[in-house]
Amino acid sequence: MSFEALIAVSQRLNAAVEELAVLGAELRLRREGGDADPRVRKLLQDIVGQIDPRLLDGVDAQQEAVALAFITAFFRQAVDLLENPGRAPGWLYDDPIVLQSQGQASRLVVRGIEALAARQPGLQEALRRSGAFLDVGTGVGLLAIEAARSWPALEVVGIDIWEPALALARKNIAASEVADRIELRNQDVQHLDERDRYTLAWLAGPFIPLHVVAPALENIHRALTPGGWLVFGLYVPQPSLIGEALTNLRIVRGGGHPWTVDEVLTRLRSLGYEQLDSFSPNPPIQFIVGRKP
Repeated sequence: MSFEALIAVSQRLNAAVEELAVLGAELRLRREGGDADPRVRKLLQDIVGQIDPRLLDGVDAQQEAVALAFITAFFRQAVDLLENPGRAPGWLYDDPIVLQSQGQASRLVVRGIEALAARQPGLQEALRRSGAFLDVGTGVGLLAIEAARSWPALEVVGIDIWEPALALARKNIAASEVADRIELRNQDVQHLDERDRYTLAWLAGPFIPLHVVAPALENIHRALTPGGWLVFGLYVPQPSLIGEALTNLRIVRGGGHPWTVDEVLTRLRSLGYEQLDSFSPNPPIQFIVGRKP
């Protein structure tokens, strides 16, 4: 290879990054308004049209917000990788934009669980009756808020140990109309000691360190009511070798472990979960679900 080849590859990859930036910029202007030079705005719209002329057709405001959150979180974390490639793995972000963007994207989990419930009648019933929802790795609390809004029969408990995220969660929850139904705790899931309380638990797999997962699954199993449900979240690898490697890098650098579906199913089966299922409601999220007998 040669320097010229290196520059050529860099330029090709740079074009893909700029396309994503254009899409994010157009979504931000659509969502937030504000002035933009008409020449720039026309070029943004022309480029999005060249990416796919129907890309934004039928996309509602909430879906635009989630897509923008994914793009924003991606760029901020990519910059951190570029500037700090030697840092130890772990969810160490204290940038409010990264944390809030990740939280906005996590709201998609609630929509995914509702789609899952359409194929699991027992889960659908659990979402409608009185009970409690455990959000493990609640971050800035936006998933917990979305859950409280969507499932009014459920109390919501969000736990996390990353104080920069929890500080934002307190503000987000206090500003919401469902604050009276959300309990927020600075608590490690390894120290969860409740029994038979929760009808549904969400475990954000990509952010949980490998050594934490075994005690987390045992504690959550104990904390679920008989008939309660666990949803274990994964990132779906992109359908290529480099796509899979990029997904794994994102997970490992964020402090998690790149589980396979079969590995998670084996662990849930060993704990006695029934009605095991694998479901991908929306990329890049994959659910592994089981019901406690």
